[in-house]
Amino acid sequence: MTDALTDTVLLERLKGTDVFGLTLLLTRRPDVLAGVPPRDLADLAERLSQPRSLIYALRTLSLPCLQLAEAAQALGSGSTPADLAGFLAATDVADSDQHRANVDRVIDELVTVGVMSVGSDASIELAEGLCAVFTDPLGLGQPYRVLLEGQTVDAMRRIQGALGLPRGKKRAEALQSLLDFLTDPDNLVLLVASAPSDVLGYLIDLASDDSPEDLNGHDLKRYALRHKAVAWAEPRGLMIKVDYGYDIKLPTEVARVLRGPDYRAPFDPTSPPVPVHPVDAGRLEADSAVAATAFADRMLAVLDHAARTPIPLLKTGGVGTRELTKLAKATGAGELDVRMTLELADAAGLLDFASNGVAVSDAFRQWRDHDPGERLATMLGCWWQSGAALSATRDADGKALRALVSDHRCLDCLAARTAMFETLADLDGGTDRASMAEAAFWRRPTLHLAEQDAAEPFATQWREAQMLGVLADGALTALGRALLGADADAVREQARKLLPASADQASFGSDLTAFVAGAPSARVSAILDSAADREGRGAAATWRFSAASVRRALDEGTTGEALLDALTQLATVELPQPLRYLIADVARRHGHLRLTSVTSCICSDDEALLAEVSVERKLSKLGLRLLAPTVLASDAPVSEVMKALRAAGYFPVSADGTGNVVQLAGRRRGGRFDEQSPEPEAWSEPTRPAAPEQNRPDPRAIATALVRVGVAKPAALTATERRLIEAGATLSSAEIRQLAHAVDASTRVRISYQSATGAITDRAIVDLELVGGSVYAWCELRDDARVFTLSRIQSVVAL
Repeated sequence: MTDALTDTVLLERLKGTDVFGLTLLLTRRPDVLAGVPPRDLADLAERLSQPRSLIYALRTLSLPCLQLAEAAQALGSGSTPADLAGFLAATDVADSDQHRANVDRVIDELVTVGVMSVGSDASIELAEGLCAVFTDPLGLGQPYRVLLEGQTVDAMRRIQGALGLPRGKKRAEALQSLLDFLTDPDNLVLLVASAPSDVLGYLIDLASDDSPEDLNGHDLKRYALRHKAVAWAEPRGLMIKVDYGYDIKLPTEVARVLRGPDYRAPFDPTSPPVPVHPVDAGRLEADSAVAATAFADRMLAVLDHAARTPIPLLKTGGVGTRELTKLAKATGAGELDVRMTLELADAAGLLDFASNGVAVSDAFRQWRDHDPGERLATMLGCWWQSGAALSATRDADGKALRALVSDHRCLDCLAARTAMFETLADLDGGTDRASMAEAAFWRRPTLHLAEQDAAEPFATQWREAQMLGVLADGALTALGRALLGADADAVREQARKLLPASADQASFGSDLTAFVAGAPSARVSAILDSAADREGRGAAATWRFSAASVRRALDEGTTGEALLDALTQLATVELPQPLRYLIADVARRHGHLRLTSVTSCICSDDEALLAEVSVERKLSKLGLRLLAPTVLASDAPVSEVMKALRAAGYFPVSADGTGNVVQLAGRRRGGRFDEQSPEPEAWSEPTRPAAPEQNRPDPRAIATALVRVGVAKPAALTATERRLIEAGATLSSAEIRQLAHAVDASTRVRISYQSATGAITDRAIVDLELVGGSVYAWCELRDDARVFTLSRIQSVVAL
């Protein structure tokens, strides 16, 4: 076990923070509460200073915060707000006081989230881990205080000799002597000015923002110039050799001098202007209702189809584009609708995965029985929490993406949706996607988007929002604002306004059509889908009856009388005579022919009918033979004979070996029309976690406990912690605690792991088991069980 360097400045600040201030900090940095709670303020300071935790914090900040943090890292700890104000560009304001106010405001924000601290002498101290986040701030390299730390005493004394500095007896004296001299800009200006002209040109080129490759391919002149520059600059401390002399670095202080006194770091404290056009509120909500209704209808068509016929999966997992296209054609939906529906249904727990494909789960029927608004609200909650662009069709290489293969846990994709909504919510009207994108990137510069949106940022997210009715005419609708507010009740209420309650009655025409105004209820859809073919969807749904569709209903197990009764209950007036005659005629003829396999036999009590079938020219390929007045035999299988008889206009049914009729697999999940569906449960927000910030302990309770404890004495190690240390884990005390907690409590953690080849990867693992010097766990990256050697685990963060 190694003891990580605790950020002493931050720790002192935490000691002087009250419960309110600490609660505010923990609310802004919830990742530090993941896993086992921090035991004291020192533990908390270590967690806050970890590079991964700092990255989580920076992800939530705007562009000027990241710009100032990077500039502060380039200047180094000890700089002041005035130093930063002078170093940052003030191109957008003419008033220096306003520029300083902008800098102070951003510094306050960074202090609030624990990225930096300001001492009583106004000096700025940066979080210890920030140097691992900005490894080359502003392209200026690393400062002397970092580069000289790795130098030997002899190397530092050689530099002192070249600069004419007195040589100290101790390493600390030599280090401080070089820092005092080389961090003085006046000394560096004189040193740089004394360089030969060609060496100076090379150094200026190297320090520029767009510095070329050192060797520039096979340019021998530049190769020679580089060696000449190193031979002159390195002994004088203007370049520092690192990694045992195999690499050489230009210190930050030197790079700043070489860039000249006019160089300023970029700083954009205000969001770029967004052009706005007026939006009519009534028209906005009308467009929202149209889009939401259309998507809800297409979504239902896709899931109802999946309830009847499982969707095949590829051998490599997921649903391929060919199946998506087939499903879109079969349901009348677009491929994007199909993708969105499957991904949202999976997130809502409405799908089951089996060897024969993807089918609906037991939860689907309950969801299906809800009103349209309730169903839509469930899917909107899943979409809002999803960390991905669900309708993305192409990857970075332009290859087609499969559906149902991603776990959608990307925080930066989730931030993209949030930034888009927050940007639109601040506007008094609508705007275009490109203008919104520019402002959203200012708001959350670390977000990333679907690979297919490289040329058109936010195109996929924008289109999805329009499909769902949360965005129209470049503005957020009331439904979108409810989503942004994370108010499930408001989302549910608005969705109900947009999508009226399900219609439980239908109008029947003498032309064998059925018409339902509005969204049909699950009962109406089940009855009409089984006995008629759907012809139209949308604000009104239509079906058409035919002999084949009625036969299909009878095949599923109902009778002509039961079908007439069910349709009568749906009808607003008496059923038309043509429809009643059609059902009666099909029911009278249905089942007179019964198939069984010999290879196959056709049996009937109607001898005349069998005689007619035996000589039917359309059935000559079946090789029918009259075995008895009531039995015909065929060499073809039952399925082929069944298909041929139906094509010839007959209405056969299947029978088992004893002659009993076998009901074919129905399209309805219930079987009988008079079955009563259970009362649907109230809708609740999706439980699938979308970000590590969810399900965390109460920040105020943790803050209260930490203020009370302060800095505690070292606690005794648990049995698991002791085993990890004895097994060779080289982690900080806080990381040991997190890993031990994950083993004991079966929680999920993210590790940085160095493989046998030296490559380092990030792995989210769960179900950990400690065996000897290894951890056995389920690796989400590989989607398989893996063994991790403890000594190769570089870091641990709870999720």
